[in-house]
Amino acid sequence: MAPVISTPIPIVGVDVDAPARVAIEGVVTGQRVWLELTRNGRVVGVCEVTAEDGGVSEAALRECIGSLTPVSSLPYEVLEDSALPFFSVVVPTICGIPARLQKAVDCLVNLDYPHYEIIIVDNRPDPNREPLPPFAGGERVRTFWEPLRGVSAARNFGIAQAAGEIIAFTDDDVSVDVQWLRELGTRFVLSPEVDAVSGLVLPLELRTEPQLWFEEFFGGFNQSLDGELLNLDILSDDPLFPYSTGRFGASCNMAIRSSTLRRVGDFDVRLGVGTPTHGGEDIDMSMKLVLANGTFAFEPRAKVRHQHRDSTEAFFTQVFGYGTGLTAMFTKLILHDPRHLFKMARRFPRGVRVLLKPRHNRSPSAFATYPRKTYAYHFLGMAYGPFAYVRSVARYHGKR
Repeated sequence: MAPVISTPIPIVGVDVDAPARVAIEGVVTGQRVWLELTRNGRVVGVCEVTAEDGGVSEAALRECIGSLTPVSSLPYEVLEDSALPFFSVVVPTICGIPARLQKAVDCLVNLDYPHYEIIIVDNRPDPNREPLPPFAGGERVRTFWEPLRGVSAARNFGIAQAAGEIIAFTDDDVSVDVQWLRELGTRFVLSPEVDAVSGLVLPLELRTEPQLWFEEFFGGFNQSLDGELLNLDILSDDPLFPYSTGRFGASCNMAIRSSTLRRVGDFDVRLGVGTPTHGGEDIDMSMKLVLANGTFAFEPRAKVRHQHRDSTEAFFTQVFGYGTGLTAMFTKLILHDPRHLFKMARRFPRGVRVLLKPRHNRSPSAFATYPRKTYAYHFLGMAYGPFAYVRSVARYHGKR
């Protein structure tokens, strides 16, 4: 059973331009509350406060707003539907929790967007598997089977079926915001030089300790709320880029031009969940794109909510897997081009300082609660990564 926080932490959205006392049903005095501070629908900050008298006082709210640091934005305007591109949304799944998959697809079907398709790729290898549940959405939703195990193989199969000018990726444990595709599409139109866009990934809930630990230890999926463009020229003065992988965002909220995928290639089937490497496929794709002189954008207006793993065992498995995927990806990079080893070696001391930097400021938590052994799982995963990559190369030798 998942360890439950003594009192779950409510996540409440607040408009910073209209601060007023926030009433929260069921909250008790002294309970921790996370406030997502928004302006015009965009999250501009997150902070933790303490509830009192069934909610959050206006004074506490104003103090929270006063602590905000300014966020940067990319040029923005509202576009007509006719100006927006056609999207294909690819969702890989092993249908581990059918109700969760159903919820994810329901969110996608109800997007406020004029023209898109949804491609569900069943990645269970068993030909005698139970069929996927029926989905609403009619002809907009298409389902396929890719028996080659791994999230990269499933995404690649979805790419091959896609008709969209832009291909967006999300997962079956994610609930997308109703404006998700509109914000992604707007960014591609307003920034035509951009090859790929990632967006903001927020927690769906903080009901158990491991869900909170993920936010505290990793800082969630995103390291910043700033809208920005990322390429080798723009970030030439960043001593860690492009090896500072946290800048790219996550593949559960990512979109890439189909023309770019034809140019740089698909996801590497040897990397990702479902393979011995457990991950790294999204970072590998982002690195491949940037190293091919492409441009990445982070658009925080494009929001999704992720169902964090709620048990201790699942959390530590994820921490280990993230470490494994990271160094497996770097192993691939070095084996493909050994010059990266020397470039990374020059950045190694600074990278270690970043890795060992205290993590208590990575989330709004007033104090960190994740177990100290979390570091051990992460570093053990990193140590295993190169071996995992070799195993994966052997397993997928000759596979597409």
